[in-house]
Amino acid sequence: MTSPEAHEFTELRETARQWFVSLLADPTAARWAEFEKWVNADPAHLEAYQAIEATWYAMENPGKRLADKEADELSVYLDAMDRAKRDRKTGKRLGTLGIVVAALVAGAIWLERPGLIQDLRADYMTARGERRTVMLADGSSVLLDADSALVDVSAAGERRVRLLRGGAFFEVVPSTIPFVVEAAGGRVEVLGTGFDVRLVADGGSVTLAHGRVSVRTDAHAGTTTLEPGQQVNFGPQGVAAAQFVELGDALAWRGGRYTFYRARLADVIQEIARYRRGRIVIVTSTLADERVTGSFPLDDTDAALASLQASVGFGLHHLTSRFTVVSP
Repeated sequence: MTSPEAHEFTELRETARQWFVSLLADPTAARWAEFEKWVNADPAHLEAYQAIEATWYAMENPGKRLADKEADELSVYLDAMDRAKRDRKTGKRLGTLGIVVAALVAGAIWLERPGLIQDLRADYMTARGERRTVMLADGSSVLLDADSALVDVSAAGERRVRLLRGGAFFEVVPSTIPFVVEAAGGRVEVLGTGFDVRLVADGGSVTLAHGRVSVRTDAHAGTTTLEPGQQVNFGPQGVAAAQFVELGDALAWRGGRYTFYRARLADVIQEIARYRRGRIVIVTSTLADERVTGSFPLDDTDAALASLQASVGFGLHHLTSRFTVVSP
C-alpha cells in the first residue's frame, strides 16, 4: 500500500512537471507570476521543480547535436540554458528571471515555429497538419503540403517561385514564358505541366505527373529532363539519375497518406513532423540513415511513429508532449 508521504511526493512531482511543460509551451508574464507564487509557497516545491528541470537538462545532448545544423535558431536558447546552469552552480535559486524567460521563449519557438524566419519571408505558408491550395497570378495552382512555405519572386516577363520549406504540387498553366521553381539550390523549369517538388534533408526531389520538366542545380552544369512517372533527386552533388516511380504512392500525400519505399528514416520522420506539434529529434546519424518501407495516414502521427518503431526497433522518448527523441 502506498504511504501518504509517497503519494504526496508523487503528486508534487506531477505538479512540478505540469508547471515546467506549461512554462515551456506558453511562458507568459501572468503564468510566470502564478508559478512564482507556487514555487515560493514551500521549499519542497522548488526542490520538485529543480528535479524535473534536471531531467530536461540531462536530455540536452540531442538538442546540442541538432544545434550543429540549426545553430542560428538554437543559439539563443542554448546560451540561455548554459547561463541558467551557471547560475544554479553559483547558488542562485532559479537564476535570473529574464534569462529563464528568454530561454523558454526561444525554446518554444524552436519547438513550435522552427520555420518562423521562413514564414516571415514567404507569400504562402501552411501550418503543421494543414494542406491548402493557392492560386498564383498566372492562373497556376499550388497545393502546399503541411508545414511548407513558398515565396513568389516573379518579375516582369517571368514566372518564378521559390520553395523555402516542405513540399508542393504545381499545376502550371501553359505559356510561352517558362515557369521556374527554385528549391535547395536546384531549378525546375516547365512550360505547362503537373509536378511535385519536395525538400529533404540533403536537397530535394521532383516527381512528374504529366507534361515535361527539366531539372538542374546551381553548382553543376547539365540538365535532366523527366518523363511522366519519373522522379529525380538533386542536391549539392548535382542531379541524380531519373527513376520511374509509382505515382499513386509518390503523390499519396495529397490525399492525406504517406507511402515510402526504402526511404531514409530521417526523411520519413520529417514528413511525420509536418503533421505533428513540436519537434522530433533523431540522436544518431546511423539511425537517421536507416532505410524503411511502409505507408500510413498522416492524420494519426502517434500511430505512424509506433509503426516505425515496431519495424525499426528504435527507442521513442516523449520528454514532453511536444518534444520527442528517437534513439537506438
